[in-house]
Amino acid sequence: MSKRENFPDQRKYNTFPAISTTLQPKNGTSKNAIPEAAPSSLERATDILVCLGNGINSATEIAVYCDYSISTVHRLLQNLAELGWVVQDENSHKYFLGSLVHKLADDVINSHRYLVLHALKEMHRLAELTEETIILGCLDRLHFLKLHEIPSSHNLRIIEANDKFKGQYIGATARVLLSQLDDKELKNVLKHVKNNVTAQDSASVNSTTLDQILEIRKKGYAVSYGERNKGAVCISAPVKNYYCPVALYIVGLEERLGQRVDAIINDLKASASVISEDIIGAFIEQGGAK
Repeated sequence: MSKRENFPDQRKYNTFPAISTTLQPKNGTSKNAIPEAAPSSLERATDILVCLGNGINSATEIAVYCDYSISTVHRLLQNLAELGWVVQDENSHKYFLGSLVHKLADDVINSHRYLVLHALKEMHRLAELTEETIILGCLDRLHFLKLHEIPSSHNLRIIEANDKFKGQYIGATARVLLSQLDDKELKNVLKHVKNNVTAQDSASVNSTTLDQILEIRKKGYAVSYGERNKGAVCISAPVKNYYCPVALYIVGLEERLGQRVDAIINDLKASASVISEDIIGAFIEQGGAK
């Protein structure tokens, strides 16, 4: 996999903090070596909720994904269930997000209002130019959020669901969002991608997806034909300088967009660049740009 330094403008976006172990003193070193801080119970509980929100629903899978002990995962799942954050299916013994999460999620999009306001002008420009559906979406802790949509002016148009991915990262927008993860987390996510393929085909699908993601990092956009909706074209570009991955994308019928794709790519990239420049400084972490 390409090294991170080959992509200097790629944001660092770690969802799952790595487990830190106590530093062992080496020969000739002090026995009072300072241990690294291990994740707190709150951090571990957060990781578990993120897993559940992305289709990793068994305690064993969660433990493997997060590199936590199975006893720790069971204990935290029981605590979360008592508080209403998760529920357990009695038949499959799998865990799912509880009602409390869904109640709080109703206001999640409001937290991205700043981004939406700074994207509206360019979104309307693209809508007038293409007459197709223009959407701004993000990957907030690996959960897809549709932040704003301007529907196509045509009566016959593509409808994009709010729960776009459901753990299946296929299509141009999914790949554009994944391309903004750092290499470590990207590897982790691709291990758990569910693309409705047989077990023997999953490795080749992940490999192909990785190749496509690396290409997106170089080109700055992605195009897909009929991957999520038959007869549809999706053209997607990353919006940078935000604290989580963001994509600005156009969805329309292939029969209308087919020969205009190349021209629209340039307009889309230009709009994504304007939005990225407009929000720069507001969401850059201390110590350098993402």
